[in-house]
Amino acid sequence: MSYYNNRRTEPLPSEDVATWECVADDCNGWMRKDFATADAPTCPFCGSEMKTGTRHITALKNNNLHK
Repeated sequence: MSYYNNRRTEPLPSEDVATWECVADDCNGWMRKDFATADAPTCPFCGSEMKTGTRHITALKNNNLHK
């Protein structure tokens, strides 16, 4: 039975995505720019300011109508 569960799945496509990244040294917080609610957000974990950056991650679409 375990043979059927070991099928290889196709990897999800990844791409360079624009992000906001926390500037605090002891915080690893980041978020996608497409999902940010403010033009210059603060870090949701520590409250520090965030700078722009990019990450090579799985692509997601933001289907929010209120963007």
